[in-house]
Amino acid sequence: MTKLLYASIIASVIVMSVFSTNAFAQSDFKKIEGDELLNPISQDILAKIEFSKKQFQQAKETENKRTAQQKLIDEQRKISQESLKQEIKRMEKSYEEFTPRNAFAKYVSNLNATNHGIFWDQFDYLQVKVSLARDARDSVLKQGGTFSDAMKQYVQFAKMPKIEMQNIVRELNIKHNLAQEDIQSNFDMNGKLPRYENDLAAPCYGCTAKISKVQVDSNQSVPISRTVLEPKPLQITDLKESLSDLQKEFLESRNIIEQKKMVFEMNEIIKQIQDLK
Repeated sequence: MTKLLYASIIASVIVMSVFSTNAFAQSDFKKIEGDELLNPISQDILAKIEFSKKQFQQAKETENKRTAQQKLIDEQRKISQESLKQEIKRMEKSYEEFTPRNAFAKYVSNLNATNHGIFWDQFDYLQVKVSLARDARDSVLKQGGTFSDAMKQYVQFAKMPKIEMQNIVRELNIKHNLAQEDIQSNFDMNGKLPRYENDLAAPCYGCTAKISKVQVDSNQSVPISRTVLEPKPLQITDLKESLSDLQKEFLESRNIIEQKKMVFEMNEIIKQIQDLK
């Protein structure tokens, strides 16, 4: 009978430690009463039961305290986030006129209205590149990349080599009827017209008919034949045309994925042009 009692008590301890305090109230085992309580083994088991109950209660209190603290932290975080949103809205309203678009609009408003279109196309072209660059940077950071890797991606999308800048300005000037395509084609890779030591030897840009220049001094007039421009390398011409087509698509596109692909393609074309210079 005594052995059965001990086994029952040990089983009760195991059940109570695994489940909950309800196990203490729901036990069907026989109570230890009278002289049996004086048994050293019984006292040891009862002490362990009491110790287990205290441990369980302490663990429960700790968990409740931790839950309450986490709840308080979550509430404070929510309040902080809401406060931050309100502050950002206030700042955006206070500095609204200093945003890139509004500041640029103020600058453009002082220019001749006929030129507004080309300025806004230039602004939009650059803004799209910067927006794509920020998106690429943030994507790297969200995936756990380093700041250095993130900035490399930013530069990859935001950079604008001289060739790209010259080409987009050329195309926009043609688009807004501020330049003629046939004349623009005479500029070299550095955006300059060919240089001649003698101005009389320079070709007549934009002339539709063959003409001759005349050098006149006090004694005689000497006709000078019209200079014929040397054609540019065909490969560079084709590459610049491809770059122009991509830049036009880039301005017109509203698809971020397609725009990112275009940036990579434009960078590759620019690299090929630079290698051929």
